[in-house]
Amino acid sequence: VQQQECGQAIRLEGIGLSRTIPVKGNTERSLLHEITLTIAPGEFVGILGPSGAGKTTLLTTLNGFTRPDRGQVLLDEIPLEATESMFRNVIGYVPQDDILHPELSVEASLEYSARLRLSPDLSPTQRAEIVNGTIETLGLSQVRETPIHRLSGGQRKRVSIGAELLVRPSLLFLDEPTSGLDPSTEDRLMRHFRRMAENGTTVVITTHVLYNLAL
Repeated sequence: VQQQECGQAIRLEGIGLSRTIPVKGNTERSLLHEITLTIAPGEFVGILGPSGAGKTTLLTTLNGFTRPDRGQVLLDEIPLEATESMFRNVIGYVPQDDILHPELSVEASLEYSARLRLSPDLSPTQRAEIVNGTIETLGLSQVRETPIHRLSGGQRKRVSIGAELLVRPSLLFLDEPTSGLDPSTEDRLMRHFRRMAENGTTVVITTHVLYNLAL
């Protein structure tokens, strides 16, 4: 018997995941076909493939955003669909499209996210420290007072990622997180995800960019 000490880390398993959609002529198109995989705590996994390969479909099936037609997703050997409330606060998901309030500043946006998602036991000072740390980690200090609608596409993406990093999730899913970013910012973010994995967070990303595959 070997016991692994992984803190809040979670083991993710997909068993026989399949999903189809109807198309013209009373036929079906297969999006996922009998996919089985295991992702251990603290792994940094890339789902690679060209556009239309089904990367997003697989990602959203693994994180519970969409349900498979057949198969099952397990978190620590527990079916995800049966215990979503248990895992709600340990799963982070950054979709391709930014879900932000454009009229808010970067700091205000993250502050509201922190109020909604962090423990109510935290003091305002503790919450502010977490928000400030997230802003610094993502290199957004110079635009913290800037309304989101005035940011570049890459800066908006970093704010979206920041909203998930606030809660320090055990499982972090990112759909094309570096799309539209300059090479320097992309490298910094990928290295940050690598450090998160080394600290026990399981990170799963979709990408068609192989530049940072070594990370």
